[in-house]
Amino acid sequence: MSNEPRLPTLVNQATGERYVLNDPSIKLGRADDNQVVLPDDGYASASHARIFWDNGWWIEDLGSSNGTSVNDKLLSQPHQLAPLDVIKVGRTFFRIE
Repeated sequence: MSNEPRLPTLVNQATGERYVLNDPSIKLGRADDNQVVLPDDGYASASHARIFWDNGWWIEDLGSSNGTSVNDKLLSQPHQLAPLDVIKVGRTFFRIE
């Protein structure tokens, strides 16, 4: 058994798609240059939000039109993520596992 910490995974609640957080900065949005692309979510901005490592995993909204929520709270500043948090980007929900 490994003692290394397991990387958190972002799970799309609708599709079950899984994205391992294995990069210090991961962008979510409709544009193709994001690591998590949401092409079918018309409520997501091109560059909507960013998850990043800074002595813990954080999420910030990137000035999106409809905002980013964690556990139904609209973000106004970066928010530290915890296991089982539910993130809403546009109309797409993700859970941290």
